[in-house]
Amino acid sequence: MAKTNWNRTLGEVLKQKTQPKVMVSEKTGNEYTADVVPILNVVSIGSIEEIDGKFKYSIVDTNNDLEYTIKTSNKVDIKFGTILQFKNVRGGVTTNGMGWYAADSVAVVQRNA
Repeated sequence: MAKTNWNRTLGEVLKQKTQPKVMVSEKTGNEYTADVVPILNVVSIGSIEEIDGKFKYSIVDTNNDLEYTIKTSNKVDIKFGTILQFKNVRGGVTTNGMGWYAADSVAVVQRNA
């Protein structure tokens, strides 16, 4: 008999379409496959924090009414309301249940004038 499972997938948590992608661990150099959101456009709430040479952006997904942080290796200038595009967003569960999220890169989306 199957056990019940309360773990949700990245796609279920972020309410986005995901696809599998082969990644290489920065810590071990080993390859692994992760579900990623290939392109994610979200809105900055104006907060950025540097941690261990990486940058953690506080964002909101206004389409899905979600607020969370995404860590990536590059820094862009932001202010409240800046539209950001993250590439290859992945994540997982943490002990506090909030989850962690990381991306390959982030860029500012230029608004049409």
